[in-house]
Amino acid sequence: MLRWHFGHKLALIMTLLVLVASSILGYTLVYRQFSMMETQFNDTGSALAAQLGASSVEPVFTEDALGLSSLVNSLNEQEVVASVAVFNRQGNVLAEAGTYRPFLDTGNEITVTGRRLGKDDITWFYAPIVFRNVNGGTAWVGLDKSGLAASQAAVVRSGILVVLLLVVAITAVAVRLGRSLGKPVNDLIEGTQAIESGRYDFRIERQYSGEFKALTESFNTMARGLEQKDRVERLFSRFVSNPVAAHYMARDEAEPTQEGRLVEASVIFVDLVGYTAFSEGRNPADVADILNQYFTEFADICHRYQGNVDKYIGDCAMLVFGCPQTDPEHRYHAMQCAIGIRERIIEMNQERAARNEPCLNIRIGLSGGELLAGLLGSHERLQYTVVGEPANLASRLCDRAEHGQVLTDKAFFDALNESHPLGSQSTVSIQVKGFQAKVDALTVTDFHTATAEN
Repeated sequence: MLRWHFGHKLALIMTLLVLVASSILGYTLVYRQFSMMETQFNDTGSALAAQLGASSVEPVFTEDALGLSSLVNSLNEQEVVASVAVFNRQGNVLAEAGTYRPFLDTGNEITVTGRRLGKDDITWFYAPIVFRNVNGGTAWVGLDKSGLAASQAAVVRSGILVVLLLVVAITAVAVRLGRSLGKPVNDLIEGTQAIESGRYDFRIERQYSGEFKALTESFNTMARGLEQKDRVERLFSRFVSNPVAAHYMARDEAEPTQEGRLVEASVIFVDLVGYTAFSEGRNPADVADILNQYFTEFADICHRYQGNVDKYIGDCAMLVFGCPQTDPEHRYHAMQCAIGIRERIIEMNQERAARNEPCLNIRIGLSGGELLAGLLGSHERLQYTVVGEPANLASRLCDRAEHGQVLTDKAFFDALNESHPLGSQSTVSIQVKGFQAKVDALTVTDFHTATAEN
């Protein structure tokens, strides 16, 4: 539809412009031709009337009827002359030839040359017959205007034919020009629609010359740049979580800074138990495939509860809730995620065991509080992560958890239990690596009541 519109509209516009210009030019030429023909017709009639008036002086004043009759008959033999008449000053016919007679106003004496319209396409031209200022009568010559009308009609037909031929010729040129201009324009329209819909691999394949060559090359260069940018963004979002990628791509600074900010967040560590022994002697590709299956489950459940995958560390995953996007319910969502992962892995292992596939168990540690979130690393490579005592504690609790356990500290448990009651085993004080004082820890079973997921 767009191709039809551009090419044909351009041809139609050019054709209309040519038609208007040709009509104006044709009208001007025909009008001038008409004027010239009318002038020539009138000049011929006036000249013949004046000639007849001058030639009739002697026959009129000498009353030579025979000579006057010979004079009018001779003049009437001309093809353009329809009728000839000579009248005396009283309006009486002295001599005439032809079948037409002019209408005379006998009350007025004609003293000058003139013209009158008659009937049946006859135009009458008259001239006085004067000798020494004495008016002897009037000479009349009637010319048949039908020939002039026929000539004028022929001129009109010729003008119309010329205009039509010109319009047809220019229309053909306009259609060809419209098509030649329409192809690159339509390619550009198709390209912009493809880019708008996210098809950055679109390229204009046709080869053009001149300005269109530079334009299509510029478009293809832009499309390649957008495709590369989109590929980088998609790869970037694979290496970091989508919220983190969106957070930094939306910022205006050209270079990301290593400045962090304090946030209230929760951290989960999920470890695959017995991974080292499991991977021993197995094909690395098979081990990686199984590892990816478990990591996929961790990530899906994490995203379901508004969390972000911070990193994978060997056979362990670190999940963060509450940054970079703020989440007042980060503890609740972290606990939902931990319980959800535990239940899903139990179900997944049952399915794998039914297919005689190897299974891995998990253990989970989580904690929360004030953390420093931002980009950490060197100027060559940065990584978005969180650091602080809650993150360290979550990692150590994960190390101390038993198979299938969700282990957290009492402070985290109490903060969450006020609004979302939890079931747990008795509190125990444990010594964790890196902490001088013992930590009160609890193994969480589940929420006491079913709660809707946020």
